[in-house]
Amino acid sequence: MSETLYELAGGAAGMQRLASIFYRYVFNDPLMVPLFENPDDDHVGRMALFLGEYFGGPREHTKQRGGFYTAVAVHQPLSISDAQRDRWINYMMAACEEANLPQVVIDAFTPFIYSGAHAAQRNSRNGF
Repeated sequence: MSETLYELAGGAAGMQRLASIFYRYVFNDPLMVPLFENPDDDHVGRMALFLGEYFGGPREHTKQRGGFYTAVAVHQPLSISDAQRDRWINYMMAACEEANLPQVVIDAFTPFIYSGAHAAQRNSRNGF
């Protein structure tokens, strides 16, 4: 049986590491901080669950947070700018590299990074 992207990326610990690295970038960037209502919320934990589910891991994000439509709803009031969208993409790509994700995982994840960032921006302007 072949490994899932989730397993190749290190499972729950790998998702936590990726999300932690990503938010370290985000929370130190004045352009990005306004997108996050309360930086003390568990953004890292929620992102780790979301990424884990995307990569083929347990459906914990859906169980705990409601899945896709919850992700859409949280972006609706944000009015994400082009600069913020692009910075998000750059930080997630950098986090993948810094987390030493296998290239096969990065290759599979990259299209989602771009399409997800564009979808979040669209939803932040027009709703779903």
